[in-house]
Amino acid sequence: MTEQNSKKWELHSTERATSALDLAKEFIKNSELLPEGNAFLVSEQTQGRGRMGRVWISRKNDGMYLSVILSPKRPQSEWPTLSFVASLAAMQTINTICPDVPVSLKWPNDLMAENRKMGGILLEGDGTHAIIGCGINLKNAPDLSDSKVLSTDIAKYQSSIPKADKLATSYLLILEGLYSIWQDCGPAPLIARWQDKSKIIGRELTVKLSDRSVTGICDALEPDGRLNLVDIDGNVHLITVGDVVLMGEVNASRN
Repeated sequence: MTEQNSKKWELHSTERATSALDLAKEFIKNSELLPEGNAFLVSEQTQGRGRMGRVWISRKNDGMYLSVILSPKRPQSEWPTLSFVASLAAMQTINTICPDVPVSLKWPNDLMAENRKMGGILLEGDGTHAIIGCGINLKNAPDLSDSKVLSTDIAKYQSSIPKADKLATSYLLILEGLYSIWQDCGPAPLIARWQDKSKIIGRELTVKLSDRSVTGICDALEPDGRLNLVDIDGNVHLITVGDVVLMGEVNASRN
């Protein structure tokens, strides 16, 4: 089933696939037209995945499993910031459709509710295209065996659970608008908006890297989305990839 989302963005829905990301990649490979704005919603993924090769459990109708193809005109060095654009769009979508859900943002790309993971963003490049994957738990949140973070879902906060296609349609409209800002103005205004929504500045964070952990006060997000962390000795750590495993209270001296 295909639904027209705007003049150029389309939502394609299918019951079962290895992943929405795989459908997007296949579409790019076989399309003779500019594929930007084509989005793929899958009811059940048999090989869903998240960041760093982690498994994304995707049982039938338990979540929104969506991938969107973009063809950015900005330099590839700025493409990683699209994950912030995508998570902002997801947060705004949940705020609009599910106002009882206390959704928040966690660096670099998680959707949280009361310190539990509700969803996440996966960004991959494919030649001249970028693919944004967005997963949101609607019900029956799976156990995250490869994470210290507990999971949650929309059903924990409201009895009326939105259909995945309704959530996806709203998400695409919001994403299209934010993406237009990113294309025209660059990542800076959206990084600033993400930073404000996340309330991350001034908090003590512990970030798990590949070989160690770093603890410090979050001083800012860099224009490219890197985390600026100042440790107890005043050393500045600019972190590109990592997992925030502990978030402390706001440091009043930095407010």
